[in-house]
Amino acid sequence: MLKDIFFSITNQTNVSDNQTDFTLRLNGEHAIYAAHFPNNPITPGVCLIQIAKELFSFLRQTDCQIRKVKTAKFSHPLIPTVHAAVKYSLTWEETVDRKSYQVQVKIYAEDIVFARINMELI
Repeated sequence: MLKDIFFSITNQTNVSDNQTDFTLRLNGEHAIYAAHFPNNPITPGVCLIQIAKELFSFLRQTDCQIRKVKTAKFSHPLIPTVHAAVKYSLTWEETVDRKSYQVQVKIYAEDIVFARINMELI
């Protein structure tokens, strides 16, 4: 789990029944940044995906698992010393069989989009 160690939730806004926006604060001092990369910290893509999974689990109040990452487009490096506060917009819908959720994630700050992720969570 990265929540409360790698990132913390500073704000949550329920936009609709199937969309919630989060504002997060990244911990630029976390050991992950020392390895990725020394003196030039960049948030790893796998961490961006894990954060999205943890945020959806937080919303559902259960530990969801990633069934599949359908697409992940990383369009700009997320550097915690430049953008310590970042927004995650999660939109989801339950699948027809009601066994999983299709979750779309947009990670951004101001007018910079860092990533867009489309994944299935169970």
